[in-house]
Amino acid sequence: MPMALSLSVQCSLAAGDDYKARYFYQRLIEDFAGSGEGFRAAVAIARYYYARRTWDSSLEYYSGALDAWRSGASGPRADLDAALLRAAELSLYQADDPSSARAYVARIYASNLAGVDAALYRRMRQRLLWSVLSAAALGLKDENVSSLRVDGDDLWVGTWNGGVSRYSVSAGRADAFPGPAFSRSIEIADRRVWVGTAEGLVWYGKGTGRWSAEDISGGATPAKVQVVRNAAGSLYAGTLGDGLFRRGDTGWQSVTDGDLPGRFITALSEDAARGRLLIGTMTLGLVILDLKTGTMTALSELVPGFTAENVTSILPATDGTVWIGTYGDGLAAWVPATGSLKRFTKASGEVGDDWVLSSCETARGIYFGTFGGGVSFLPRGGTWRRIGIADGLASLDVTAIEWRAPWLFFGTLGAGVSMYDEASDAGQP
Repeated sequence: MPMALSLSVQCSLAAGDDYKARYFYQRLIEDFAGSGEGFRAAVAIARYYYARRTWDSSLEYYSGALDAWRSGASGPRADLDAALLRAAELSLYQADDPSSARAYVARIYASNLAGVDAALYRRMRQRLLWSVLSAAALGLKDENVSSLRVDGDDLWVGTWNGGVSRYSVSAGRADAFPGPAFSRSIEIADRRVWVGTAEGLVWYGKGTGRWSAEDISGGATPAKVQVVRNAAGSLYAGTLGDGLFRRGDTGWQSVTDGDLPGRFITALSEDAARGRLLIGTMTLGLVILDLKTGTMTALSELVPGFTAENVTSILPATDGTVWIGTYGDGLAAWVPATGSLKRFTKASGEVGDDWVLSSCETARGIYFGTFGGGVSFLPRGGTWRRIGIADGLASLDVTAIEWRAPWLFFGTLGAGVSMYDEASDAGQP
């Protein structure tokens, strides 16, 4: 009977007879595949080896127990979660197999864990969902990230003073380029990677592997390019002090409409659905450029309630809402279709700080990076929540966010890039 075999396994273990225990266990597996007895016997022998720090054998039998459960074994769900936890622990810390550990952790019902097991689960979950790209991993000497951009499998990382790095996510390998030392913004084109820097605009040829510089303003000194973005087939560069420029067939041209958009451009984002370029400025708030007519309008003219001047990030979301991050005035949600505007601040509880530096939309919701308050996340159809150090974020100062499923990349000040496996986080809405 299954119970007799189970007792035989446990008695053999108690007597220290590993050979007999294995023999009875194999009989149980062969004769009672998929039964609860098979599962419990496998767990018993796994615990035996675990207590004796024989890690390989313990993992072998925990894996066998989980195979028995998958084959139809039944029992209390808490027993399965305990076995999953041990298998994950051994896979991660002893077998150095984070992929298997991640798969085990994703199946655990955390509510069935308590005490030290619950604490272990939280530690492993954090470690498996999060990792950090340090300056050393990127091949640079600066961990203050200024910008991020995804190009297929590559993540381009710009730093404030240490140059740019191209990191292959799948290979885990970086190519460092210290040359464009003071990067502020990165944009990807078919054949080039454009980098706006405090010392002008440069580009990297994907085919040649060489860097070149472009003079966009024609001034005595290179323009300080704060942001560079594609929109409607053209490349735009926003500067601090020299205004907005567009790259055309004959070179770079200044883009203005009366006093707009001003000389200090801090953010650019294409609103493709409406044929607009949204321009964030340091002194005039948000400016809207009609890409067909070239006319510009300040958002403050359309919505008098929008009084913020220093716009740091702009995100036209898929539902039509335009999210506007500001430096000191929190976050604003503008709906062009209705003209409505709603504010979210630290005081009202939605965002971690009123200095909102970055934003990114994924299939699950929208993430906002702040200066000092970590990340604020608004899931689709859910409620706001915070992501901070305790969750795995390396720094509370988040300057840039990029997404390439399953990974979210958070560029930080002082702690490199935090990588978050969003798709594996079963705790997300």
